[in-house]
Amino acid sequence: VAGASGLLAADTASEEDVLLSRGLDGVLVGAATLGLMDLAEHLDARIVDAMSRRGISRPRLALAALGAAGTVAMYALGARRDAAESGAEHEDDVEERELPVPARDLVAVLLGAAGEGADLPGAAALRAQLAQARAHGPSEETGEVWLDVPETAERAVPRYQTWPVRGSFTQQGHRFEAELQIDDGLLSMLTVLPAAGEGKDAGEGEDAALEHLTSPGFALPAPSEVEMLRETAAP
Repeated sequence: VAGASGLLAADTASEEDVLLSRGLDGVLVGAATLGLMDLAEHLDARIVDAMSRRGISRPRLALAALGAAGTVAMYALGARRDAAESGAEHEDDVEERELPVPARDLVAVLLGAAGEGADLPGAAALRAQLAQARAHGPSEETGEVWLDVPETAERAVPRYQTWPVRGSFTQQGHRFEAELQIDDGLLSMLTVLPAAGEGKDAGEGEDAALEHLTSPGFALPAPSEVEMLRETAAP
């Protein structure tokens, strides 16, 4: 981890950001990372516990996906900054923008999968929010779509939950599941994670799925490609 941090710092630093040299700066960052590993492990445990209490399934896998996406975003940011310095103009990727159609369609499918003619609690309020929802964060299509909803929107109850319907789909031979997070009664985040694997090769399969999830070849599925998985009271 420390070595990777040093290499990443050396590779992404621009000339004006270098303190000593790219190589020496990378060594310093790696050393600092190594010295802080005990603290990082403690913080990691706290974060995982907090995510579990908020209803996020497999929090460590979610952190791994976020970390991989963050690395991609750092390289993308460096490329944009270099282009901007050469006179190219780019949009600010962190600004609020229209919710992409594939994300909107996928959320709509998850909210509409009631089954047996019964609407799930809060579904009507969330569908009304979806009509007003916008996105923020990096514009590259990844496994995380952050949603913005007006504060005046009617809240869903329960206010804090992982929506009890997941969408399962296969892409490039990898199985994924889409989850919808609700925060304070509002649509918060659409998350795509590798499906839990089975057997001795499960870990390698999840690693390969994570690599695809953060690659340019990943795309959110069409509604027709998604199988609905609804939580039940069965053990």
